[in-house]
Amino acid sequence: MFTPNVAKTLVGGLAVALLLTGCGRSDARPEQAAAGALIDTEPAAGTITVWAMGTEGELLPKLAAQFGTANPGAKVEVTAVPWQDYAKKVQTAIASGDTPDATMVGAVDLAAFASTGGLDQVPSKLVDYGAFYRGAVQSTTFEGAEYGVPWYVETRSLFYRKDLARAAGVSAPRTWDEYGPFLKALQRQGAKWGLSLPTGATGTWQSVVPFMWQAGARIMNEDGTTFTFDTPEALKGLEFYRSLIASKITSPNGPVSLGEIEPQFVAGSTAALISGPWEVNLLKSAGGSSFVDEKVGIAPLPSGPKSNAGYIGGGQWAVFKDAKNREGAWKFIRWLASPEVQKTWYDLSGDLPAVQSAWNEGKLATDATLAVFRTQLTTAQPGPNTTTWRQVTAVLDGEIEKVAKGVSTPEAALREIQKKASEIGTGA
Repeated sequence: MFTPNVAKTLVGGLAVALLLTGCGRSDARPEQAAAGALIDTEPAAGTITVWAMGTEGELLPKLAAQFGTANPGAKVEVTAVPWQDYAKKVQTAIASGDTPDATMVGAVDLAAFASTGGLDQVPSKLVDYGAFYRGAVQSTTFEGAEYGVPWYVETRSLFYRKDLARAAGVSAPRTWDEYGPFLKALQRQGAKWGLSLPTGATGTWQSVVPFMWQAGARIMNEDGTTFTFDTPEALKGLEFYRSLIASKITSPNGPVSLGEIEPQFVAGSTAALISGPWEVNLLKSAGGSSFVDEKVGIAPLPSGPKSNAGYIGGGQWAVFKDAKNREGAWKFIRWLASPEVQKTWYDLSGDLPAVQSAWNEGKLATDATLAVFRTQLTTAQPGPNTTTWRQVTAVLDGEIEKVAKGVSTPEAALREIQKKASEIGTGA
């Protein structure tokens, strides 16, 4: 399933992959940065320049004005940057040394930017990383050090036609064993396809690698030096994906563009899909509010042998090494990571808080739909935080497509993925 959030992630990440070989402070790989100087608790002062992307860039000035009220000696100047220009702009700024103080970073891109030596290491004790969802924290590190602070998160859960489930007398599946029978039951109520899954379009890996995680796979070793796709657990996950297609629950020709699947879901020809909280509004646009209220159910992803892990994405904040107001930038980021401000940002933007305690009051605590995603976030994982991951995902998408189309087996696909991923390396 492709979404606006997925699209902006792909735009940023692909551009980073293309630019990494041509931009940077030097040809030599930087040494791991020493811990940044501590940031005091005094109010921020001076002008703080930040870049933010997409909708977040458009809305952030409203939130930044509140920071100015609490820090009267400081002024935050926000430049909204289109996602398609973001990677080039950041890389050019790092290479020239002419940077703003801070920038929003897509979760998949931090390693690429940190590898140039252009980011400041997060100061010790700036924030409590234990307060954030674990998956969000995993995407902030590079070579053993933190270079980002989580801001918002996104993950995916199972959307299904609850009217068809009710007619079939079945409940949302909790395990892989229940998954196929549940989807078949919805098909017996008239749906041609039980579940929509991507089958090779860019970003397919975000829906398929979770099957491997759910089976217990680790796709990189603990020290981040080797990809490990050639494991029984990864094979079990890819075989499960293939079984959904082989049993005609899922089409071998999945969606390839934004907005493609919602009309099919509304019409009832596709009975389930995997998507994030933004999907609610997409379905309201396609079918109306009453359709969502009466016919759409949302549940956590079914668990495989080891977990129900899904993919986690989102945005985080980083400060440039060449920041003119380093202290002010880190104070602004620390403020953005406070639970109260995270709740305010959710009310303003709809972005899900990365800080877990921000979910304890208001709609975040009581809304049934949000409760599903809150549960899902506890097990959600990011892709490996390595500078080569984008190259590897292109291999994954291509080999997964062969499996979906039946021209390769899961075993053969994983052998090829492992071979090519090993040739690409992890950048470590």
